[in-house]
Formats: sequence, C-alpha cells, structure tokens
Amino acid sequence: MKKLAISFIFLCFSASVVFGQTTDTTKVAPPVTTNYPHGQYPATAKDYSGGYGHFFTGIGWIEPADLVHHLQSNNVFGSSFNWENTAVNTGAEGYAEIHRLLVGGGGFGNLTQDMEADSGVLRFAFGGGYAKVGYVLFQEPRFFTALMAGFGGGVMYVGIENTSDETPIYFSSTQPVYPEEQNDYFRGYLLYDFTLSSKLIATNINQASRKFGGLMFGLDLGATVGIPVDTWRDDYGAVTGIPSPGTVFSPYLRLTIGGGGFRKHFTN
Repeated sequence: MKKLAISFIFLCFSASVVFGQTTDTTKVAPPVTTNYPHGQYPATAKDYSGGYGHFFTGIGWIEPADLVHHLQSNNVFGSSFNWENTAVNTGAEGYAEIHRLLVGGGGFGNLTQDMEADSGVLRFAFGGGYAKVGYVLFQEPRFFTALMAGFGGGVMYVGIENTSDETPIYFSSTQPVYPEEQNDYFRGYLLYDFTLSSKLIATNINQASRKFGGLMFGLDLGATVGIPVDTWRDDYGAVTGIPSPGTVFSPYLRLTIGGGGFRKHFTN
C-alpha cells in the first residue's frame, strides 16, 4: 500500500506538470457588438452552464480509533495487530452546472488491503453515496475550480476470518468467530463530504465558440465525515457485544478522468 501511495503521488505530480504546461493556442475573437453577428461573441463570459461526469481513483486515509483499539484488545487480535490506515479511494460522480452552481452526486469506496494477525485476517471497507452541491469559484473555458459539499449515507464493513487452530476471535463478545470460520459485519453511517475540485479540459477547443467541451482531467482534495446511525449487523441481523466506533474522518486526494460540455453566458 505504501508503494501505491508513492506511485499515486508521483502520478498527481506528473499530471500537475502536464496541466501547467498545457496551453491553448486558439486565438480569441475580439469583442464585437451586442448583436453578436456571424456567430462571434465577446472574449469574456459572465458565467457558464453545462455538465460533466468522471470516475476517480486516489488515496484515502482512514483510522477509526475506537474500532482499532477494539481490534487490538486481547480477545480479538491482540496488541501486535497493525491497522492499515491507507486505502484506495475510488468511485464515480456526475454534475450539472447552472450559472456556476453545481448540482449532482456520486458514490465512493475506501478499500484497504487485507490485514493479517496471528489468529486471523481482517478485511475492511468504508463507502456510500451522496448528493452534492457546489459553486464554481473560478472558470475560464478550459479550466475551473469549485468548492463542493455533499450529504448521503454509507456503510462500514468489517470481515473477520479465523485462521487459527483453536482460538476464538471475540469481535463480538457474545458471538465469537470460531477457528476455520468467518463472518461479515456492517454498520450504517450518515455521510458528509467536502471537496476542493479543479478540472481541466485536456482536448483542444475553439475558445471563440459559445459551446465547447471534451475530455477532462482533474484533482480533488477533500474529506468524508461519517456519523454512525445504526447498530452492527451481520447477514442474519443485529449483532450485540461490539463497541460502537464514533465519528469517522477520512481525507482523500484523487485523480478524476471524464468529460463534459459547457456553454458561455455573456453580460449582454
């Protein structure tokens, strides 16, 4: 996972260099009269409308302290258990832009690698879906930056596999996982998501045109906050005897790849 993190940071750095060096050599048509004859428009737009979508992948950080403390207790995996706090953050989103207002949503997942202990294996994931709104802080035809906030719901997943010969794993103090057995546990969450997002149209466009679009790349820097709203459950119903982890805070950095189209709006 550390190698994955280093590779992703290098990828983001390389992408930022490419974005910074990319220029559009298309000449902008000079301002003309407000009647805009022959399809010509002013060089500067007041705002924009349109839409775009993308999938994303990146690095997420997640370490629910209460859950980790429980997993490191003597009745579960013991103090030698090491939690993996780096996850792959992946998913997809789509948005409509209405005069700089962004409305849309998407879904995501934080997936960690399997974590091994002397008595078993832990599998962990955290994800869900959300609706999102935002405002475009800055936009020119090829590039924009937006601040966004979302609200939705999700699930924390914990899978316990007991690989020992004779030692039960008491993730639940009332329903242990016995040797050669495994069990999956789920807990519902309310999700809040906050993002600073930058997008670039990577393909060539005609900046003199009122409508434009193409392939888009971007970087998202943000965080997801999860608040528990349900008890732990497995495939058969509610499970007692498991400490309830509190609020989860998970920052992320991710690369987005997608496309979209936009339209300029002028002052006159």
